[in-house]
Amino acid sequence: MQRLGFLLLTFSLPLLLSCEKEEDIYDFQFEATVIGKGSDCGDTYLISLKNRGASTSIIDGIYYADQLKSEFKVSGLNIYLNGRKPYDNEMYVCSTLGIPYPHIVITDCIKNTAFGEQSCNYIDFKYDDDESVY
Repeated sequence: MQRLGFLLLTFSLPLLLSCEKEEDIYDFQFEATVIGKGSDCGDTYLISLKNRGASTSIIDGIYYADQLKSEFKVSGLNIYLNGRKPYDNEMYVCSTLGIPYPHIVITDCIKNTAFGEQSCNYIDFKYDDDESVY
């Protein structure tokens, strides 16, 4: 009986230790959609941001997403994030070619998988190879 208990403990312990807590979407201040690369701030992407009820001075709108990881730089991707206004020493100059949007520094971010893996806004055309239709 002790041998069975030892075996169960030996095989179940690694399984229990390998489990990770999934991030709860309610821990995030904002939800956003990645719009695309901005026209005048280098490799910085634009996001359309919506406050999820957090007490913050950051309002809904379009922002340059500073420190957005490359895995989230996909146009049309829906994300949850935490962010803050940039400090004075984090401000940088953008060209004046495009619309001057405010910046938000991304501190934490996950993909919004509520809509599945639909992360791009494109149409997938399918063609009928049957030439007898013409």
